[in-house]
Amino acid sequence: MTPTQRLLTRRDCLRRALSGLPVLGAWPLAGALAGCSLSTAPRTDFHVLRDPGADTAAAPGPRTDQVLMLAASAMPGLYDSDRMVFSADGRSRSYFQFGYWSERPAQALQLLAEARLVRAQRFREVVLSTSGVRGDLLLTLRLDELYLDASADPGQVRLVLSAELIDWRSRKLLGRRIFRQAASAVPADAGGVALAAGKCVAMMLGDLVDWAAASAAAAAA
Repeated sequence: MTPTQRLLTRRDCLRRALSGLPVLGAWPLAGALAGCSLSTAPRTDFHVLRDPGADTAAAPGPRTDQVLMLAASAMPGLYDSDRMVFSADGRSRSYFQFGYWSERPAQALQLLAEARLVRAQRFREVVLSTSGVRGDLLLTLRLDELYLDASADPGQVRLVLSAELIDWRSRKLLGRRIFRQAASAVPADAGGVALAAGKCVAMMLGDLVDWAAASAAAAAA
C-alpha cells in the first residue's frame, strides 16, 4: 500500500467513525478511531533515560562541607533534542524515525546526576543552579554525544559528557574532565538503545561523583 493509499484509508476510516457516532462520548469515539490508527500508522515510542545504579549503596569517599550547585546542557544542534540519534557508518549522524526520549537527555542527566550526588552524601547540600540557593561550588555538565553506533557489531551506544567544577565564590576552575562510556545495544533498536544508554549513565555517574568529590576535597585542603 502506498503512502497516498494509507492516507486515504485513514481519512475514510475517520469519516465513517465520525459520521456513525454523532452522539457518542469521547471513549466510544476513541475506541472507534483506535482501530483505524493502530492498524495503519507506525507507533512512536518515548523512552525514559534511567540510572540503573541509583539504588546501589553509595561507596565511602572524601566529603566536603560545601554546597554544590549543578547545571547541565547539551551541545547546540543534534543532541539538544528529544530525538534518538544513530550512526550507520560511524561518521555521520541521523535521527531515529520513530524513537524518541521522554525528555531531552541533557535535562534527564541533570536530574539523575543530582539524585546520585545527593545519595552519595559527599557534599553538605546538592542543588540545581536554578534553585536560588547560594552555593560554594558549581558543577556544569555538557552532553556532547549520545547515539547508537550501528557500524559496530553488535551496535554500541556511546555517551560522552564534559564536566567542569568551579569555585563559585572565586570563579576559579578546579577541574575539567571528559567522561566516555559505551555499552552494547541488543537489540539495536530504540528500546535497546534506551537500556544500553542507562548502563552508560550508571557507570558514568559513579565516576562523576568520585571525581567531583575528590576535586572539591583537594581544593579545600
